[in-house]
Amino acid sequence: MYASPQIDHHKKAGSSPDYRSPQRTGRFIILMLLSLRSLELNRPQIEVEFKIHGQGNLHGDGMAIWLTKQRGTTGPVFGSADKFEGLGVFIDTYKNQRPGVVFPYVMAMVGNASVTYDKEHDGKDNEVAGCSARGIRTSSNPTKIRLTYFQDTSLKVDLLYKSENEWTECFETGPLTLPSVAYLGFSAETGELSDNHDIISITTSNKYINKGYNEQGTLSPADSGKGKGRGKPFNRQREGGSWKWFFFKVMLFFGVLGIGYVGWTMYRANQRGRF
Repeated sequence: MYASPQIDHHKKAGSSPDYRSPQRTGRFIILMLLSLRSLELNRPQIEVEFKIHGQGNLHGDGMAIWLTKQRGTTGPVFGSADKFEGLGVFIDTYKNQRPGVVFPYVMAMVGNASVTYDKEHDGKDNEVAGCSARGIRTSSNPTKIRLTYFQDTSLKVDLLYKSENEWTECFETGPLTLPSVAYLGFSAETGELSDNHDIISITTSNKYINKGYNEQGTLSPADSGKGKGRGKPFNRQREGGSWKWFFFKVMLFFGVLGIGYVGWTMYRANQRGRF
């Protein structure tokens, strides 16, 4: 059976100021938003509008979107705790030691509560998939990211920043297993540099699609004719035509029978006239 998607929408969810860490060697957490309730990860789609901007040519470090088994706490991975269990999608705006990669860079990492994020090399050893997103910071267009997870099948990440209505596929993974229930969270941080990280809106939906039904809640062509032939749809016009043909054959039968009876009667009358 098909159920309408459950949608949550939040506007002006959070913002972070643009200023430097008071300590040169320290890391200053500038944004931490944690979900107060969990999401069922059957087939969720999460769309976030955000804006990363600031003054000067040097900026950092980036922000993260989390789907984790436990509620997030502050820590060294874009403002959130390391050794998490679940999914982290990172929008990394500062390049450390990762030659050959254009930044900003968007990547996904799956944690199992024991793996440590490779901060020195911008998560190179942890990356499931990723893409460069040059221009996503300080874009004049609305900037959005959309996560679509198909349970135990794949994770797809799309970006919108090049133009107002142009979504660009960042990546799509192979089979990926996440906790069946997870908390949605957002975090960001800076080090010696600074930047603004604004969360403008968050939209989440979860669609349940069973076999035979498409996303519009109607039967798919392959299943619409079950019980009436191999995938052939039920045709009312054809059914009406078959009834007319049936009555025509009945009338034709009785017509032929009547003509035969009249012919037989005339034949008997002629036979009697001879005698």
